[in-house]
Amino acid sequence: KEYRRQRQMCIRDRVYIIKILSGSVILWYGLRALGLQEPYWAMISLIIVTEPDMTVAKANFKARLVNTISGCIIACLSLVLFGTSFFAMLAAMTLAVIVAMLWQNYPSNWRLGPVTVVILMSAAFSGGGVDEELHLAFLRVSEVMAGSILALLQTVIYMQIQKWQQGCLLYTSPSPRDQRGS
Repeated sequence: KEYRRQRQMCIRDRVYIIKILSGSVILWYGLRALGLQEPYWAMISLIIVTEPDMTVAKANFKARLVNTISGCIIACLSLVLFGTSFFAMLAAMTLAVIVAMLWQNYPSNWRLGPVTVVILMSAAFSGGGVDEELHLAFLRVSEVMAGSILALLQTVIYMQIQKWQQGCLLYTSPSPRDQRGS
């Protein structure tokens, strides 16, 4: 029984590695071909959402999407209303935490909302301007969607492969008559 559990863990670990590596390659070359030179957020989202179980993958997808959109909205509003300053970033980060705490049934991994605020607002310190930061926010949401959707698609494919393998095992298992040697 212990051997079987360890073998299942080993298979699960390989599945994670294969899904994350193959997804990262697809995102890296696919999004670069579409003109996005550094698709890091898409890869991060892929890693966060990747799960062999569809229920968990969907929950991760929802959490990633809600947190990113929430963080982007709060960061953009703060940039437009207060400009780029350390104190504006702190205020926006605090607001992101408050939104997460007050919103009933807010998804798990709520820290991604304030993290998104800090990443977007800190980029504004480089002097790109509000218009550039708003564009960057929309770009980040698109990257998060691409990585998260790819992770869900990989889970669907993985589940289908498992079904096929189980079907093959049913058809290839020896009949009781074959086991007796007659």
